[in-house]
Amino acid sequence: MKEIGLVVDIEDLNALVKIDRKTACENCKGCGLSSADGKSMIVHALNQANALKGDTVELDMETPNVLAAAFLIYTIPLIGLMFGILASYGVMNIIGRQSEALSLLFGIIFMGFAFLIIKKNESRIKKSQKFNPVVVSIKGKSLL
Repeated sequence: MKEIGLVVDIEDLNALVKIDRKTACENCKGCGLSSADGKSMIVHALNQANALKGDTVELDMETPNVLAAAFLIYTIPLIGLMFGILASYGVMNIIGRQSEALSLLFGIIFMGFAFLIIKKNESRIKKSQKFNPVVVSIKGKSLL
């Protein structure tokens, strides 16, 4: 997956790159922080091209990594929801009582646990650099 963006700052080996927000990314903050205008976002990217502040750059993130990130963020909580619902049905069958509302509550609780697990491991995931985009080339030099 390739994107074009503007380097707004440099931090150690990373570039903070402002890119236009895609429709699919409207509510997700997985790639970075949103900007004040809501139409763009700031992405932390490994600066392999040695870009400088003000440069227009091309970012790349491998498609399998994008899919793996989407799996983590969306599928793991969904599995937690389904597991909670199914587990509560099993427990309620054993005790001889049925309640859809209670099953839904258990599903939501398990989904919440899944989100907490993802959040707890967020720093480890970010350190791996596997899901971070990479500045692969400079499309336009800064005038600074």
